Amino acid sequence: MVRFVRMLLGLALASWVGFVTPVWADEVVPVVVDLEQGWEYRWGDSPFDTDGTPRWTRESNAEDQWRSIGFPSNPPGRSGRENVWYRVPVPEGDWRDPVLYVFSIDLIVQVYLDGRMIYSYGEFDERGKGEFAGWPWHMIPLPDGSEGEFLYFRVFSNYLDIGLWGEVKIMERMTLFEYVIANSVEGLVIGGFSLLLATVALLFASMQQTQRQIFVATALYAFASGAVVLAKSPASQLIWQAPLAWDFIGAMGYFAIPVAMALLLEQWFSRSVGRLYRSIWRFFLMFLLGSALMSASGWVPVSTLYPIFDLLFAGALVALFVPALRFLREYSADQKLILSALGVLSLLLLVDMAVAHGFLPWDNVPVAWGSLVFLLAVIWISLRFFVRTQKELRQLNVSLEKQVRARTVELERLSYEDALTGLKNRRFFDEVFEREVALSHRESLPISVLICDLDKFKVFNDTHGHSAGDEALRHVARVLTQVFRQTDLICRYGGEEFVVIMPGADGTNALEKAEQLRYAVAADSVTSKGAELGYITLSVGVASWPGIESDAMGLLSAADQALYRAKRYGRDRVEVAMGESAQAHRDGHQGGPSRA
Repeated sequence: MVRFVRMLLGLALASWVGFVTPVWADEVVPVVVDLEQGWEYRWGDSPFDTDGTPRWTRESNAEDQWRSIGFPSNPPGRSGRENVWYRVPVPEGDWRDPVLYVFSIDLIVQVYLDGRMIYSYGEFDERGKGEFAGWPWHMIPLPDGSEGEFLYFRVFSNYLDIGLWGEVKIMERMTLFEYVIANSVEGLVIGGFSLLLATVALLFASMQQTQRQIFVATALYAFASGAVVLAKSPASQLIWQAPLAWDFIGAMGYFAIPVAMALLLEQWFSRSVGRLYRSIWRFFLMFLLGSALMSASGWVPVSTLYPIFDLLFAGALVALFVPALRFLREYSADQKLILSALGVLSLLLLVDMAVAHGFLPWDNVPVAWGSLVFLLAVIWISLRFFVRTQKELRQLNVSLEKQVRARTVELERLSYEDALTGLKNRRFFDEVFEREVALSHRESLPISVLICDLDKFKVFNDTHGHSAGDEALRHVARVLTQVFRQTDLICRYGGEEFVVIMPGADGTNALEKAEQLRYAVAADSVTSKGAELGYITLSVGVASWPGIESDAMGLLSAADQALYRAKRYGRDRVEVAMGESAQAHRDGHQGGPSRA
């Protein structure tokens, strides 16, 4: 499948290149020459004449100062030196518009031909030093008649490496563009696909609760790997000529990879391995944030962070992979798949690090494909897990619906309503209350009960009549249903008394609701037959478990005593039941109640 996709992309690219290539391409076969021979180096920096010509490009009596080297990178005997010159003769060739292509240079460079500077990247100061300016590929135009002349490269680097890196070729300008695009197709496709998968993973994360962390970690890994691949793609430089910005994007994506990898593995592997993965992603998250801050502010260039990170990352890859092998026999097929993909990716990353730091000869390591394989394995397992979880949720919903229907039938059997207020009546309360308290004890969930009594209701009744009293009771019932939750059980206890059961509510929540009720009842005037009869108030006693260590009857008795205190202390107030010691302390500091 991969070969088929690459073949189609190659055909499309060839068609495009054939369209944009000049007419002379049909007449002359483009020649590409690898500059692999004739290189020489010289440590230090050349003095300059007053006209800006480097003397080393003019000296004919200093041939013994130049030393032969196979490739212009990291000559022997550096010993902390930061300046070096390289030179190579331009080979003969039948070119029309020749350019020199260099894959990368550590770190900044000036190129001279016949004493004239024909190319510069980065800024050299008067001491021959400069700042990191990014790692782009370089296209150096070669003037007419340069064949047989020496090209001189003035290089400064305070990095681990110094000199040219990767490929060095001479070719036609249009051939170079074709070469760059052809070598970018794979990266652009993989990077774009990774970003697409990242977007899909984020959409799944926004729709999920139980699996959100898995999809967030998947999205982070996809974004990180996609950013690395796109930033390293040669075509990115054609899209946006900002090497430092691309290097920053690539570095931050690269630094985020171990965070995402460890987050993902933490979800699928338990025991002590899971704790190790958690420590790894937290450590690298701090490294990522610190690196982003220091690089963005200009305190530390990205180039100096790579060696430190690569050393840490190499150790982390071993720590991510090797410890999990101890439990390999116990793992499921999904866990073995993700571990295999991690092994492939880890091997490619380690080889790429070895190439980057000169331990292995330069080659284009297919890290992008290893990253894509790991990402596809993650997506596959995540989707399988998602489908399995959705099936379990559907089964759970069916079970819950059956329980709800059974509970509804039971509640209907107990649903005795008070004819005047439409609330549940005393009989319903008596049958439900003990069961709700027992359920709260068994599930270790709080429960509260409130007893409410209208203040001076007999006086109201005697003044306005029983019809007005009934309207006052209906007024309180309406307020009760507005204030309390649908899960709370509201009952008319008898006469002018109401009781509310609040499953799952502790004393603080119950007190808050009681105060809301008291204010709401007193806020509106009672109206009967179009006439306003005035305002009424009520007093409330609240008891909660835990707090009152008792059974259902004891909890109800505590709420009743709290109501009694509310009446004694002046009515239109809320009192909360407390334990015996707390109550004794309270009474000892109030000097006795007032009977207003």
